[in-house]
Amino acid sequence: MKKRNILAYILGAGMLFSSCSLDEYNPSGVTVDKMAEYKDGYIKLLNSCYFDLSRYFYGRNLLLVTEAGTDIWTADLNSNNNQNYFKYASGGAMPIDMAKDFWIGAYDAINYCNIIINRADVVKGFASEDEKKTRVAEAHFLRALYYFHLVEQFGDCPLALSETKAADLNSVKTTALEIYKKAILPDLRIAVQNLPVTPVEVGRPSKKAALGLLAKAALQTKEYNTQEFLEEALSTAKNLIDNAGAYQTGLYGSFVDNFNAANNKSNKEALYQLTYSPNYGSTNVYDHNKDFKRFYSTPTYFGAISNADADKAKVGGWSGGDFMPSKYLLDVFKNADGSLDPRYALSFQTEWKATATNYAWNQDAITQFDRAANITVGTVIPTGANGIRFARSGEADYATTNPNKLAQNYLWVDMNDLYGADNRVKMKYTRVNRNPGEVENPFLRFYPSLTKFNSGSLTMYNNRVDRITSDAYSTVMRLGEVYLIAAEAEFYLRGANTVAAGYVNALRTRVAAQQISVGDINLQFLLDERARELCGEYGRWYDLKRTGKLTKAYLTEKNPDVGQYFVDGTHGVRPIPQVQMDAISNPNGYQNNGYN
Repeated sequence: MKKRNILAYILGAGMLFSSCSLDEYNPSGVTVDKMAEYKDGYIKLLNSCYFDLSRYFYGRNLLLVTEAGTDIWTADLNSNNNQNYFKYASGGAMPIDMAKDFWIGAYDAINYCNIIINRADVVKGFASEDEKKTRVAEAHFLRALYYFHLVEQFGDCPLALSETKAADLNSVKTTALEIYKKAILPDLRIAVQNLPVTPVEVGRPSKKAALGLLAKAALQTKEYNTQEFLEEALSTAKNLIDNAGAYQTGLYGSFVDNFNAANNKSNKEALYQLTYSPNYGSTNVYDHNKDFKRFYSTPTYFGAISNADADKAKVGGWSGGDFMPSKYLLDVFKNADGSLDPRYALSFQTEWKATATNYAWNQDAITQFDRAANITVGTVIPTGANGIRFARSGEADYATTNPNKLAQNYLWVDMNDLYGADNRVKMKYTRVNRNPGEVENPFLRFYPSLTKFNSGSLTMYNNRVDRITSDAYSTVMRLGEVYLIAAEAEFYLRGANTVAAGYVNALRTRVAAQQISVGDINLQFLLDERARELCGEYGRWYDLKRTGKLTKAYLTEKNPDVGQYFVDGTHGVRPIPQVQMDAISNPNGYQNNGYN
């Protein structure tokens, strides 16, 4: 979908009802009444419903509030970077405005959705009633998506189902479950009924998107101690799975085909994708969809990996991200027999070839990385040879090479040098060969790097701004998740059984993973399976909330570097932003518990 249309409206109409400003001057003289009178203006208003998804959410910072602070990630180097999200402010006070863009962006977009829904019957120029219903269904789908993120991020929120025409300073919250009942689920049912099988254009939702999000939202209500919508979650998921071809979707035969560049902009398994282009849009042309940067380690910290400008724009050539896997995440890929689930190798980069020209070891590097006596000053790593290898038990050559890891002319980084048996990241390392003693861990920068977002075209590296960007489409949801929704809903409703196992095994079959039996299924197994299949895909924080695992006890057990800072009763939702607190007349008792 072309964002130039969205921009044209926003610049012309001045975002009349922005939650940032209740009384904005509109120099163009264009009003919503005029815009909504005819189809062309109405479509421009509809385009504005999409704007904040790519401005604030997908491809921008949504990963920080849906994946960080969970059992499967810590911050890069286990540092305090983005500490409000990864480590719940490291025990300090979390800023009230930490998630304000999601609040402001969602309510701005919801107001546009309300305009589209409420004014459809007065618009002139639709070719048919079905065309009008399709456009209204888009707004219902988007309103549901925004409210889904609002209630899962902030808990109880204001609910608006009609457009804002005047400021109401007395803000009333609606409980999260009521928002599901009154907005999210009804909106998605309408979207399922009225969206077309084939989207109107790329970037707009179709029937498969509505079915997928309906199944996901219905399952998520389990978080609120209700079973009321689990049958709907299961039946909707089953409908999509059993009739995938009719809805123009299906599982890829290969797991990695979900993430290959060739499939990025025409992705069969994706249920809904947001489009990006560095050619236009409100986001900086050099920093558009930046998800590909989030999960990458820093291989260029080692001199054998080039940091030359010409290499930075290549897929896998960038260096330094935000997300470091927790030991727990890496452990879920290990089978009971010690072998590794194939999705580990399919999801993470663990090897980097030397890209510097015949890198020669110097004394500082020899000491820093604790090389054995056979590595001397001038020892060369030829260009294209092994540069860095992250290794772990379960890999074919681990038992033979690991005992001699420090004698390699490249960096063989043992998983046990990065993580302890206590599930913590090892911040210290004890050198044995060169200047023996405890030092800061020199291997912290070399961890498995999630490659799911590496697809798509990359612009050339721009030296002027030292930045690259991606115009890869962002997959909001894919069919693989629907199988796991079905398995979890079946488990809640009827316990561990062959039906639930069948949904899980369908995903395991395509990666040639070990098949499971009924006896393997419990809630923790299903949560682990979601990590194996979906890690990094905008959902872990919500998974933990739904399954009752977003607690200090659970996080401290699985990921203590994060869990030690979690506060029960507070950190399960974000603070209501200050912009909202300042705008209302009834702020007393309005803020979420534990935030000031």
